[in-house]
Amino acid sequence: MPSSREISAARPTVLIVTDEDEFSRLLTSRWLRERGVPSFTVRGSSSPTQLAAESFDLAIAGGIADAALGAIASCLQPLGRPIVYVCRPGACLRTNTVSLPEVAGWPDLAVTVAAAILECAHARAEAGRLRQLNFRLEQFASLGRYLVDMRHNLNNALTSILGNSDLILLEQACLPPVVRTQVETIRNMGLRMNEIMQRFSSLQKELQLVEEQSAKEPASKGAACSP
Repeated sequence: MPSSREISAARPTVLIVTDEDEFSRLLTSRWLRERGVPSFTVRGSSSPTQLAAESFDLAIAGGIADAALGAIASCLQPLGRPIVYVCRPGACLRTNTVSLPEVAGWPDLAVTVAAAILECAHARAEAGRLRQLNFRLEQFASLGRYLVDMRHNLNNALTSILGNSDLILLEQACLPPVVRTQVETIRNMGLRMNEIMQRFSSLQKELQLVEEQSAKEPASKGAACSP
């Protein structure tokens, strides 16, 4: 029943499928009393194939002839989005659908159930987004740990590059102009890489200092509250 489609955090869209104006009027007027009001799209059952082209987060069907239920279900259910059907006694809209009896007070029940479905769908979508964000952060953390582990090796390699390029440039008289220019380029690029590594080391120290300070704050607050 729940949809894998992400529910809009700002304002979801509810598709109302009905052939009775009173049905949509009662449903929308009842929802206006809620804190979060979605946007509504009202469609009839005369063209069920057009329902599949609608963009919506949840569908509510009701006030429809029993003969039209099969065609509507065939168009809506393959979309994988939640469907609430306010049905007359004995009617059914197949499986994977929340069916509610069309009894006194049905708008209250329909709005309560539909709002809960939208909230659950939004919570699942938000949880999925947070899992993806956490995965990306873990990737960045792994890259950062690798750079920390390889920092000394990179510094040793840069020291060797800069030292040897300086020694070669001391023999400028023996170097052809083209070779001298190439060695100077190697040395300049080595200096630039060294600046990047120095900045990385400085950033690591700053982050370590922030971590140490954040670890001390709870302890200091606990000591202040203990008296």
